[in-house]
Amino acid sequence: MKSRDSNRLPPYLTYSAWQRLLQAVQENTPTQFDRSYFKDLGFSDSAALTAKGTLLFLGLMSDDSCPTQEMVSLVNAGGKDRAAVLGDIVRAAYQPVLGDLDVGHATLGQVEECFRRWGAENNVGHKCVSFFLALAKDAGIPLSPSLANRSRVGAAQKNASKAISPRRRRVSYSSPRNEPNKPETAEWDLASKLPSFDPNWPKEVREEWFARLGYLVLLIQKFPSFDAQWSEALKLKWFDSLKEMVARSFSGGSIRG
Repeated sequence: MKSRDSNRLPPYLTYSAWQRLLQAVQENTPTQFDRSYFKDLGFSDSAALTAKGTLLFLGLMSDDSCPTQEMVSLVNAGGKDRAAVLGDIVRAAYQPVLGDLDVGHATLGQVEECFRRWGAENNVGHKCVSFFLALAKDAGIPLSPSLANRSRVGAAQKNASKAISPRRRRVSYSSPRNEPNKPETAEWDLASKLPSFDPNWPKEVREEWFARLGYLVLLIQKFPSFDAQWSEALKLKWFDSLKEMVARSFSGGSIRG
């Protein structure tokens, strides 16, 4: 595996995009990762560039945009073998960044400092660290509790989603007047609580819609930000409280509630 370009930032692709890319390559490995390939996957131009940078950094794509043998080995491996292959790839790619730092005992501050020295700072640096921690988890690389608890994606995120999903509920809302065929219920999310604006509504309905939108924005601003470092019990309480707040805000027979 060739050495990495010291001027290339560590990957900061979203982990969902990374998993979608790997799945696509596993189903049909292309001869070249060109622009049309990423377009077919639904990647924007900026996301495609980030994805190519990720593949280059990890040694999964050559400079002429062709899959490397490491990529072929990764997508062809399964189960524990795949984790082992990914582990070798991650260790080799990030060794210049982390040096001799033992991530099995390191603090988040130590890891972030390594990434800062490599040029990954501020919001981009945070994304780079998050992507690395998710990769490390999926590769079975031991992480210190300080690092494992701060990963929002990867293996830990899958387990957290399973723990939260049974508690999800459906919340009803009332449709405004003159809005036919609006479903009576919707899966819980903030956007679904406010019906799509219709300029053909009566004036009082339009005014109530804008009033409700402003009220929702005010509530969100006052609600505490979610923190992945919280305990699972606190995370669940946060979700339940937010759902209750939204349900109360949009209950009643009128838009204003």
